[in-house]
Amino acid sequence: MRHFLVVLVSALGLSGCATEIMSEKECLAGNWSAAGFEDGAKGLLERTFDERAVRCNEFGAAANRAAYNEGRESALYQLCTRDGGYGYGQSGAAYLGVCRPSREAEFLSGYISGRRIFTFEQERNGAQREYNNAINELERHREEIRRSRAVLRDDSLTDAEHEAARKKLNYHREQVRYAERRADNTLYELGRADEAMSSAIRNSEAWERSDEFLDARDTLMEAHDFARAEPAIDFCTDQLPYHQPTCTLNFGAGLVDSQTNAVCAQGPGEARFVRRGVLRGNGSVGNQVTGFTQFFDFYRHDDRGRASRRPTGAFQVFFDERGTYSGVACSFLR
Repeated sequence: MRHFLVVLVSALGLSGCATEIMSEKECLAGNWSAAGFEDGAKGLLERTFDERAVRCNEFGAAANRAAYNEGRESALYQLCTRDGGYGYGQSGAAYLGVCRPSREAEFLSGYISGRRIFTFEQERNGAQREYNNAINELERHREEIRRSRAVLRDDSLTDAEHEAARKKLNYHREQVRYAERRADNTLYELGRADEAMSSAIRNSEAWERSDEFLDARDTLMEAHDFARAEPAIDFCTDQLPYHQPTCTLNFGAGLVDSQTNAVCAQGPGEARFVRRGVLRGNGSVGNQVTGFTQFFDFYRHDDRGRASRRPTGAFQVFFDERGTYSGVACSFLR
């Protein structure tokens, strides 16, 4: 497993587009099993094979889908575990729903925890950068003070040059006071970020039993089941730091209301998660949970792939009590 995580992290450092990393030499070598393993370790969609095949066709090299799929499945078998998910999440990579449904809960348990630590690491790294910038600024002003003093000690310079140096000295002395306060403040924030990250790591096991964790895991599992079952959806992924799904609609595809056959959203575009709700029974069923619903706003893409600034549609996605996709209903924009 440790070897696989090293391979995974190395692969994640490469470009996300397979066509950019498929050289003529690699195409002619024809190691499609290795190519599949690399893409599986990176959690790329199966259609990445087609991108590689088009690239190799330019060099007159035939693609081997069977070998590619064998390598990809081998990588996914290792990736779709709790440890694999944790390493994948901590790398900052976004999951695209490539694990088999039977192994997705295990993967997501590690992935969500890893992504949580990644978020804290990013905040800590940002605090470190702010502190470093503050120290650099402080040192810059101190260096200017040293230079100004050197000018004032130089008797060969004119009175005008000495006067300019005195003004510069006074200015940087004033700026040092501000820079020292900023350095103190950023050092304090860095300490807070360090403690927050350490606390998150210490409390990971307890957090994985929290309602927040379970809700995030179930929300993502439902969204990926929706993507696998609904032809209009290309894939879903989640946005940091709150594990909110964003689902991409295929070009020209229409997402249809399960009851009225009205088109709720027309691709290309992206559906952004708004909130998750619980469906409860009534009458003899009482208040028993009978399913769940996710609310999405839809943003259509223009010819350049840019999302509209405001939603152009909205819909609900329904799931039964097991989290299995059961239908869509168009919604009015709020």
